[in-house]
Amino acid sequence: MVIEEEGAPIGLTLDDTKPDGSVPAIMGFILARKCRKLSGLTKEERLKKICEIYSRVLGSEEALHPVHYEEKNWCEEEYSGGCYTAYFPPGILTQYGKPVVTRQQVLREPVGRLYFAGTETATEWSGYMEGAVQAGERAAREEVPAIPFVTTFWERNLPSVGGLLKMMGVSAFLSVATVSGLAGDSGHRKEGGNSHHFQETAD
Repeated sequence: MVIEEEGAPIGLTLDDTKPDGSVPAIMGFILARKCRKLSGLTKEERLKKICEIYSRVLGSEEALHPVHYEEKNWCEEEYSGGCYTAYFPPGILTQYGKPVVTRQQVLREPVGRLYFAGTETATEWSGYMEGAVQAGERAAREEVPAIPFVTTFWERNLPSVGGLLKMMGVSAFLSVATVSGLAGDSGHRKEGGNSHHFQETAD
């Protein structure tokens, strides 16, 4: 759910209920300038504002009385200094990188034997888990250039578990259909031969 109202403290809200339905919860993100503004309030004051906007948007008085509340200010993190991905002001990347490069090229360029990975260096899904995996695989290939990172045809094209089960099911069906068809043709030829032999005997 996205709340586009300028005065709303929460911008993006996700259903964080566990897959089995236990521990129902909603999770919201307070981003950018709204985060800076609300960080000056106490935890209780932030909770009050968040509950009020949820109550109004969801049309429920229950939202005013949550059974539990947790918050995390990622700006206070010593090493990341924020979340959930990195943005830079204009000029930073071109000032410290090559004249015509993308953001990811500057961030992932090795310095001597030091290689960089991380979701921010990914060319796809930067800021997400998929990007982190891609960046890790790319850094591993760069770190050992003497050993080619070759994937086989099967590694690149092997079906998923679901795809494999479907393929096996179709193969089994076709095999049974083929065997049934061959058995039917054989029986038909056998019956025809017996009938023909009987006619010759009768003559």
